[in-house]
Amino acid sequence: MFFCERCESRFNATVAAAASDCPRCKESDGVSSKLRFRLFEPSALKVAGLSPSRKATVPRSQPAK
Repeated sequence: MFFCERCESRFNATVAAAASDCPRCKESDGVSSKLRFRLFEPSALKVAGLSPSRKATVPRSQPAK
């Protein structure tokens, strides 16, 4: 699912592929606002018992001995 950070509208991949900017913001206000991809909605994570996190952590590899 793709969403607009400005107006919070959600769009499917077809719309996002056709226009990288939010069509609603562009049409109504003449403003270019990029569409962002969100794999899981925060509410879906909550139902699954997971807490949404803004910062992804990448495990560091252990130095060779």
